[in-house]
Amino acid sequence: MAEVLSNEEIDRLLIAINVGMETKRPDKFSKEQIQAISYIHETFANLTTYSLSAHIRSMCHVHVLSTNQFTYEEFIHLFPIFAALAVIDMNPLKGSVILGIDKKITFAIIDRICGGSGDGTKFQQGLTDIEKSIMDNIIVHILGNLREAWNQVLDIHPQMKAINTDPQYVRIVSPNETVVLVTLKTKIGEAEGIIGICIPCPTIEPVMEKLSNWYWNKNQDNTPSTSSATEKPAEEKNEYIPKENEKKNFRSFDYLNSVDSDKLSNLFYNEHPQVIALVLAHMEADKASVVLQNLKHDIQSDVFQCIATMDKVKLEIASEIERILENKLIALSSDEENYSTAGGIDSAVKILNLTNQYFKKSIINEIEKVFPELAEEIQKRVEEINNNPTDC
Repeated sequence: MAEVLSNEEIDRLLIAINVGMETKRPDKFSKEQIQAISYIHETFANLTTYSLSAHIRSMCHVHVLSTNQFTYEEFIHLFPIFAALAVIDMNPLKGSVILGIDKKITFAIIDRICGGSGDGTKFQQGLTDIEKSIMDNIIVHILGNLREAWNQVLDIHPQMKAINTDPQYVRIVSPNETVVLVTLKTKIGEAEGIIGICIPCPTIEPVMEKLSNWYWNKNQDNTPSTSSATEKPAEEKNEYIPKENEKKNFRSFDYLNSVDSDKLSNLFYNEHPQVIALVLAHMEADKASVVLQNLKHDIQSDVFQCIATMDKVKLEIASEIERILENKLIALSSDEENYSTAGGIDSAVKILNLTNQYFKKSIINEIEKVFPELAEEIQKRVEEINNNPTDC
């Protein structure tokens, strides 16, 4: 795989994409076909602007920034900017496309959908199971827009094959293959970033003639570049109404109140602060306070702020987070059953108490050099046993 670029190199490459100045420019696609693909994705951008705004209840704006052809190897250089890379099958077309969402937009969506303001500046390197599940749902949601946009040329049924965060697992064509990269500038609240759609030549080669014909017919008819569906404002979209089974199945994370606080803190170790806040806000206050204090120091205030400013969250999101956490706890419990529980301070004291006084004192002195508190506790328990022989 090509070397990963530095942030400065990535910025330069993005600038090159926007102004069309890349020197290695394949030409398998005609100008008319490139323009047709751009028109199609303008429709996709408009549809996504409205549907995503309604879905996350925050103002979004998506528009086509550029449409250019590259080699797949050049597209690989952009991988570091994306937090989520989804491989999409384009049935009935053979082959796949890649839909990539950059880090700022990915974590702005995660933050907003879990009740936050949509701040995408505080992000981690990779997606956790919970964050991946949220992005799975978002991508599936916007694939309906992709189908509607392409329906102007061909009835396709896009289906997400896989979502990856590791670029080495995202190889859909050879490095030298020609691809069209549609770059969509995206804004969610104050967060700005890009969504990229990489379309390999072999995937849409069977419909290239259709693209050319559609482009010419479109220009002759002076047809608007977007469908009538894009004219509907976001507020006219159907508002999300929780299904009865969602209300019934959601248990408000009540099972977490009986889980050990240290185990919960470890469970939340790499999670987004807004995700942790959502869970803690549903737990009993005394339990949540202990878990909050056990979290990493650098996120404690962020989590507390997220709780204090939390907006409404869809039940389907809360239920999915609940399901993932419960499965993780079950896996941890099953794993613990495979380990012996022998040992511990009680076992050590019982063994030590059966030795002679010289040996006992020597062991405690040695432990005291490294673990003074442990030595003090052992000495205390030995004395308790000696004072109460029946407890031995």
